[in-house]
Amino acid sequence: MRNGTIGLVSAISLFLSFSAAAGTNWISLGSTNDGLKWEGKPGSFEFTTTKNKAAVALIAGRVVNSKTSDIQLYKWYVSVADCNNNMGKLVSLSVGGEYEFDSDFMFGSGNVSSSIAEFICAVADDSIKKASGKSL
Repeated sequence: MRNGTIGLVSAISLFLSFSAAAGTNWISLGSTNDGLKWEGKPGSFEFTTTKNKAAVALIAGRVVNSKTSDIQLYKWYVSVADCNNNMGKLVSLSVGGEYEFDSDFMFGSGNVSSSIAEFICAVADDSIKKASGKSL
């Protein structure tokens, strides 16, 4: 079993089990040495489509600057095709759904974009398995 897999599975279960009104509980998705923390909002996961009809897995999240206490809110998504390829683009949207920017990711590469994308894709995979009735 890969290092961190148990923690990822626990985080996915926690992420899916919270309701949208879970209060201040956020799941850590990554951090940097300069005090930035990326966090996902439990209960926010959904499958949806873009304006171009691409199927995507999406979560709401935030970036917290621990030095300035600044908090930026986002929606992040990864296309289902990119999840299947284990690499592609992590797209960042405003809370209203407008495109802001995207970042390259590759599973296991160690950067924050890759950690967020890998988490989104793992939650999507878990959601599909549960919906198919094959999980306990």
